[in-house]
Amino acid sequence: MFGELSPEALLPLLETPLGRTYRYLERTSSTQDVAKAWAEEGAPEGALVVAETQQKGRGRRGRPWQSAPGESLTFSLLLRPQIPSERFPLLSFAAGVALREACGVGGLKWPNDLLAPDGRKLAGILLEAGRGYVVLGIGLNVHKAPPGAAALAEFGLVERPKVLAGFLNRLGHLYPALEGQASQILSAWRRYSLTLGREVSLETPQGSLQGRAMDIAEDGSLWVEVSGTIRRVTSGDVALIGMLGEQP
Repeated sequence: MFGELSPEALLPLLETPLGRTYRYLERTSSTQDVAKAWAEEGAPEGALVVAETQQKGRGRRGRPWQSAPGESLTFSLLLRPQIPSERFPLLSFAAGVALREACGVGGLKWPNDLLAPDGRKLAGILLEAGRGYVVLGIGLNVHKAPPGAAALAEFGLVERPKVLAGFLNRLGHLYPALEGQASQILSAWRRYSLTLGREVSLETPQGSLQGRAMDIAEDGSLWVEVSGTIRRVTSGDVALIGMLGEQP
């Protein structure tokens, strides 16, 4: 079970420099913490940390992420993007597109979740920046999922090395676009979005609001129509009203 994600299994599938420097761990506190420490030691861009079990795995806003050996994909990727820091959030959109295309199912919820077609959560994306680097963390339910969430295996046979390699290969293709207008990334995100055109409930630093998600801006902000007024939301938590697993 564990050997299926060994470097010997993954590296022949890669078509990108991303992931070729690779640490595979059966157990760790958090792949994010390992990757950040590795970055501080000078690890190259594309360095990858994969763990079967995390004792302190986390998602956005410090929420815990549960994983059991052989049942999920939990990994962190070190990037050193040559773009202004205010554009770093676009990395999560590129990662969302790459993950959706690697999994072949579901859709994207703003700003950084992959959902099953019925709205249950398949995966989460976490972005943490350091001095001259960004660590991109992914947690994907593959064979089992917590209550209320979805597992990728519900939708067909899954081979974890192929999903991981597919993500890295696709992200490697999209990554250079971040140095330009990123229109390719945003167009793909719109195509896979389960958010746009829906009624949404948002919790933002400025308070709660409810309206219709209209579009995303060039910086990844969400345009929401609230009582006839278009408002720009730069951060917050979104619930898709009327979808299974989503609370308004």
